[in-house]
Amino acid sequence: MFVDYEKIGNIVGFCKDFFYQLKLKQNLNYINKNQKKVLKTKKNKTSLNVVFYVYDESKWKSQSVYNLMEKDCRFNPLIVVTKNCAVEGNANYQTVEDIEKCYEYFKSRGMNVEYGYDTKKNNFIPFEVFEPDIIIYSHPWYVYKTQGPVVCSKFALTYYIPYFIPASEQWHEYGLRFHQYLYKHYVSTDLIKNFYSKNMSFNSKSLRVVGHPVFDEYLNSNDNEFSSKYIIYAPHWTVCGDNLRFGTFDWSGEKILEFAQNHKELNWIFRPHPLLYKFILTSGFMTKEKIDNYYNEWKSFALYSEGEYTNLFNQSYAMITDCGSFLTEYFITGNPVIHLVSDKFIPNKTVEMIDKTYYTVHNPEELEQYLKDIILDKNDYKKDARKELLETLNLKNRSSAERIINDILTDFNA
Repeated sequence: MFVDYEKIGNIVGFCKDFFYQLKLKQNLNYINKNQKKVLKTKKNKTSLNVVFYVYDESKWKSQSVYNLMEKDCRFNPLIVVTKNCAVEGNANYQTVEDIEKCYEYFKSRGMNVEYGYDTKKNNFIPFEVFEPDIIIYSHPWYVYKTQGPVVCSKFALTYYIPYFIPASEQWHEYGLRFHQYLYKHYVSTDLIKNFYSKNMSFNSKSLRVVGHPVFDEYLNSNDNEFSSKYIIYAPHWTVCGDNLRFGTFDWSGEKILEFAQNHKELNWIFRPHPLLYKFILTSGFMTKEKIDNYYNEWKSFALYSEGEYTNLFNQSYAMITDCGSFLTEYFITGNPVIHLVSDKFIPNKTVEMIDKTYYTVHNPEELEQYLKDIILDKNDYKKDARKELLETLNLKNRSSAERIINDILTDFNA
């Protein structure tokens, strides 16, 4: 008999955590039964239908997995562009135009893509319509229920390749219900897996270390390919707040713009997080006039980028950032980073090691010093330390996409 424990908890108004845990266990039992049925009915299937769940093209990080699947007759990959569930007023809120833009991103690249949201009727299309054997998620939040891992467990195995590379030890990276409900949760390093395993309430058995597909984009990069090197400024969107807080824009944003304006002889890239503009407006941190002026000042002399950035990374000399995921991803290039450190930021073990090879700044005075040393004077005295750690962490020597595909094939052929 089905009992809606979560509803009971909301009605009674107390012991909500108790009823939450009952609901979680109820869903896990339901999912486990479904997974066994799916594996039994689809075991040794010659061609697997794979749906990639996507609602933001700027966070698409599984291109190498899609490319390998497209060349392999054992897979039929499909990008399904949907909408997230964020409400209007939230910085993550999406319009029909956002969905159509995301769809066109994949369509223009000749990829196999369909809508998972009906933009005419304004409703979500159940994923069962696409007859998937596998669903690969890239986002853990704002997932509509008929497209989420509980409902979809009835007809497909659910996998997760995070769009970001974890940088902190905050619970939202591993402790959401979404994470508990997955069949497989791919992570980039053993250090991350070990931390998640110790802290996840349930389902730590879903964790697999495979590197990250975004690393594959750097496997064949040529450091000497470009004669002109860029300096990248990449601010995170979490400008204010007490919970998730990587951003330092409040004390570093104007300083870096001023420095860049005084050194236009350098080649600059302004690469803000796609949510920065929206968050600044919805949070009231700045007026529209002020943030428009800030963006326009950068655009007047720098290359502005919000889309694909791997090539830009490969063409750069250094990065100035407080974006958590970039701390590991940019590390692959071997180039220096001026890490703008928020007082709310607690790094995970991997980033803690990487940060020792970067140039960390905590205030405007330290920022000013490193802008001179690293950007102007190019005194990158930690270069050899980064090279040594890159070999130790073993991030660049094997295709992540191959590891993911082999793991999936093992699941269905075991």
